[in-house]
Amino acid sequence: MTRKIKLTRANKSILLKALAPYYYQQRALGHGTQEVGKLILKINALPADKRASFSVEEIHLMRITINRLRNERLGKGQYTDAADDMLLKLF
Repeated sequence: MTRKIKLTRANKSILLKALAPYYYQQRALGHGTQEVGKLILKINALPADKRASFSVEEIHLMRITINRLRNERLGKGQYTDAADDMLLKLF
């Protein structure tokens, strides 16, 4: 099952900022990074303000990484507006 989500420039940027640390963490632990790498390339290749189809697994991975980034920023006292916006799109 897939779901279409419209990604703005800000959404793309925050997703890439959230997925990159997860990718490097998985690689350092010796886990598979193919799924995360494909998702990063897919998001990077998308034109801004266009709808794209994402699988349930991709949405789950995006939700986890965005939530981690949001929690990290909250801990530092930084703004979470972009992460909040992206999380709303994923639910």
